[in-house]
Amino acid sequence: MARNARRQFARRLRELREFELGEKITQEGLAAAFSATRAISGAAISAWENGNSDKRPSDERLKQYALLFSSPANLRPKPTVPSEASLDAQARQRFVELRRELHRLRDEAEQEARREKSVAPAAAPRNEMWAHDRADDIMVVTSEVSEDRLPETARPRNVNYSRLARYGDIDAFFEMYVKLAAMGYQNRHHRSANDRGIDLEQTLVLIGGPGRNRLTRNYLQLLDLPVRQQGQPFGKPEFFVTPEGEELRPRVADFADGEQELVEDIGLFVRARNPANPQTDVTMCTGCYTAGTLAAVRAFTNPDVADANIEVVKSKVGRISDFYVLFRVPVVNGRVPAPRLAVSLLDAQAI
Repeated sequence: MARNARRQFARRLRELREFELGEKITQEGLAAAFSATRAISGAAISAWENGNSDKRPSDERLKQYALLFSSPANLRPKPTVPSEASLDAQARQRFVELRRELHRLRDEAEQEARREKSVAPAAAPRNEMWAHDRADDIMVVTSEVSEDRLPETARPRNVNYSRLARYGDIDAFFEMYVKLAAMGYQNRHHRSANDRGIDLEQTLVLIGGPGRNRLTRNYLQLLDLPVRQQGQPFGKPEFFVTPEGEELRPRVADFADGEQELVEDIGLFVRARNPANPQTDVTMCTGCYTAGTLAAVRAFTNPDVADANIEVVKSKVGRISDFYVLFRVPVVNGRVPAPRLAVSLLDAQAI
């Protein structure tokens, strides 16, 4: 919920201290002035001026604010809170107006805080496949655009440099990252595959195939999967080879108008203990084309199909850890529907 009223109140208190009478008072100086009747610290003043804090001054302190800032004379030779009886007519009018304003702003801030507490936060959707502790670190590592196809903005020396411009499989990466946020993961991080210094011992999510994601390539070898993703010369799609040696390739249709369109891809989803740290796991989402990679992301994050797909895995493998699923991915006019493994599954095995 927005904290507009609380921030407005905090901002007004800071404005009084720094600008109201043409002289800036330090937080410690204001605390000293207010401490004549009851001690208060500069840290308390700082908390009141922080719109993200839920600490606000009492009626007594608001009265001190209004008295002190009722006249510039109260700041010299040092900030001193006058008595109400000592105010002249002009200062008294200013005192009354300022105290009324501060009470109104504080009341609005407190009403906003009460409304926030009365609305129970919606529980993040639970997904059995994603059962990690939501406070754990989770790193999403996506593929990279090949060096010869990098846009100029992906090069660090470019004045318009953008780190994400080098990210490949951007649809799949973005969807995974957003879904992890929606599921309540608090400590999400992301890198592209060639970034150095990635902590491999945390929970990992790898996006994209071995041709453009070196971590996917390495982990496919480390896990020694029965299924292989076979690289191809540049410009040709990768393909999968089953344990029986069958080659599974995407289907591209040639239309009468001379156009070619991808009409079916192959997707692979892997979940396994992380060889770098068995206390965490690694997830891989990959395909022959980007469509297959996106479908692998959606298979267990899209709420419309995730639960049913999990049940398919349980029925085939007996668990939802240390397994892989290989499935067909229909592509319609460039769009990739969330896969339903009950009808699209090609292979599912424990690893």
